Parts: sequence; C-alpha cells; structure tokens
Amino acid sequence: MPPPGVRPLQARRRGPARQLQARVEHRAARLVCVLAKGVVVVPSPSLLSGPWLSATRASALQRVGNRPIVWHVLSALQEAGVTDVAIVSPPDAAQEIAACVHSEGSPGIEVHSIAVGQPDNGASPWEAVAEWVGDAPSILHRADGLLGQQLLPYAKLREEESLGALVLVAARQSDAPPHLELVSSTGNGGTSAQPTPASPATVGVCMLAPGALADVPGQVSAQGLSLGTLATQLPRSGARTGVRTARKWRHFDGDVRDLLDLNRTVLEALEGETMDNADSNHFEGQTAIHPTATVRSSVIVGPVIVGAGAVIVDSYIGPHTSIAERVRIEGSELERSIVLAEADVLHVGGRLVGSVVGRRARVFRDFSVPRALRLHVGDGAEVALC
Repeated sequence: MPPPGVRPLQARRRGPARQLQARVEHRAARLVCVLAKGVVVVPSPSLLSGPWLSATRASALQRVGNRPIVWHVLSALQEAGVTDVAIVSPPDAAQEIAACVHSEGSPGIEVHSIAVGQPDNGASPWEAVAEWVGDAPSILHRADGLLGQQLLPYAKLREEESLGALVLVAARQSDAPPHLELVSSTGNGGTSAQPTPASPATVGVCMLAPGALADVPGQVSAQGLSLGTLATQLPRSGARTGVRTARKWRHFDGDVRDLLDLNRTVLEALEGETMDNADSNHFEGQTAIHPTATVRSSVIVGPVIVGAGAVIVDSYIGPHTSIAERVRIEGSELERSIVLAEADVLHVGGRLVGSVVGRRARVFRDFSVPRALRLHVGDGAEVALC
C-alpha cells in the first residue's frame, strides 16, 4: 500500500481468467487468517546499539520505503487478512511507538497498544499478550523486521499440517551463536530427533493455533519480551511445533546493510506504472512519485519512491532508492540508498551507492578554496572515501 497522496500503483495486466483465479485463490487463503489476531513485538531501544539514522533509537521506527519498519509489518499482517493487532512494547518505547503509529496511520487495521514492564516477582510480560489473544489463533511478528514474502502461505501451512505453532527462523544463523534450540514436536508429545538450532535474534514470526499461547507465559517468566525465548517453550508446553527457514527475513538492529536490505524488500513489492517521460525526464521501472514532488531533467530507474515536496533536478536516481519528503537532490547520482526527510544532496562529484543520508543532513560539493575535505560526522557514523 503506497503512502497517502502517492499515485496509486497499478497491478500488472493479466487475462480475465487468470485475474479471477488469482482473486479466488487469494480470498480463500485470507480466510485462514481472517479470525487471527496479530501481535507485533517491539524490542527495547536500550538493548540495541548501532548508528541511529532518524530522530529515534527505536529500531522499529527506522524508515524504509518512506515508512517506519513497524508500519510495513502492520501492512503485511493486514495483507494476510488480520484486522486486529496489538503492538506490545517495553516502557522505554511504548509512548514513541504509539505516537508514530498514530501519526503515520495504520494500513486499514485496528491497532491496540500493550505496554509491559520488566518481569517482577516471576511475572511474565507474555501474560498480558495471552489475555488479549484469548482463544483466537495468532500471528506474532517482530516489529523491526520483514519476512520478504507473504505470510498467507505459512498460515495455510500451519493449518494444513495441524500444527499448534509454526516458527519462522532467519537463514543467517551464523550472525550469532545458537543460544537456544527450537525442537519440532511430534504428535505424541515427544520431540523429533533433530532439533533446529537458532539464535533468539533470528526468530522473526510465530504462528499459533487457538489456545497455543495460553500455557506458555508462566514458563517464560523473567525472560523478557522476546520471540526467541517464547519459541523455545512452545514445544515444551505441548504445542505440536514446526520450524521453517525464512531465507528472505531481514531485521534492523544497527547494521546499515540490513536497513538497505529492508528498503529493497519494500520497494520490490511495489507494483506500478512507468511514469511518462516529460520535462526532459526519463523513467524506467516501477516508481511512486508524490504529486507534490518535482522532477526535472533527471533519470529515475525504479523501483524508487519519492516523497512529498521533494525536488530532483539534473540527477540520476537508481533502483532501490527511497527519497523522503522535502529532500532536495541536484546534479547528483544515487543508487540503492535511503535519503531521509529534508536532506540535501547537491552536486556530489561521484555516485552515492549503498548510502543512508540522515534527516536534515547536507551532502554537497564545495568549490571554495582551500580545496579540502570538511566533515561534520556524528557518533557512530561511517564515511567511505573513494
């Protein structure tokens, strides 16, 4: 779903019979999730480190495709047929997350807020979640990551295989040591011979059958709000559990490369029209350009998104690039990059590739003398000179 005000993106053309078949299959699949409740789990900003590229340290609020990551998570749940979602946040993030969701608007989905404190006297933060979910099936999703594919096939798989829980684990398990083991439960209460090792940080999504969450909270007391710690207890609580590898999963906890991967994931989901070549512009591929943006004498090769009030003049914008609102780009070339709100990129001598330009930042070529590099670089920033 494009941001408000962005020109609607038109789907690729299909024959009438194929269109009808696709709609029927999609609606049938959505019935699997239509009664499910969504739970979006927000990690604590105080537990994370790394460069923070917008006005917040919350990883879920970093922006890709001109939206916070958590907004794209809500959109993915809505696309799966979920209409009722609770965002579960620790105290140091709850107010900021709620304010962001309110200002951005939820993508056609009803959003509730659950703030949970640190475990106290054995109390589990999952008790409030289990009470809210009740007897409904549920989809639990990290707030700072994206699956890179639709949730519906996995929801359908859990139901077809009569699983009490289906846990989706990121493929890149070498990023961290395996602090836990997810054990696939058999139907007779035992476990399979081959456990699946995984780091808690790599557990991205848990899909639970009705009642699967009810017996878990007491077993994860004092463990904090983590899908990883929750997933370890699902088989032990008696839920018949399956584990699947999600090879396209990415989440952001401070590594700029992951943020750029998430941006690419979002932009590749755009289905749209190629803009008409006018005003000495040349457009290729899928683009979403806000009606108030100005593009002159430039080349834009999608997928690209350009926000409200942005100005692009005499420039090249390459694939997988997000240009936020009120950005000004003149005489420059960018590719596979993110430019956040109100930043300027002016007459840069080379092409910016795989870069993130922060809010209100200025990247420009200075023609005054003496000729030298003059940098104002904040904490945790990285500058590569070629």
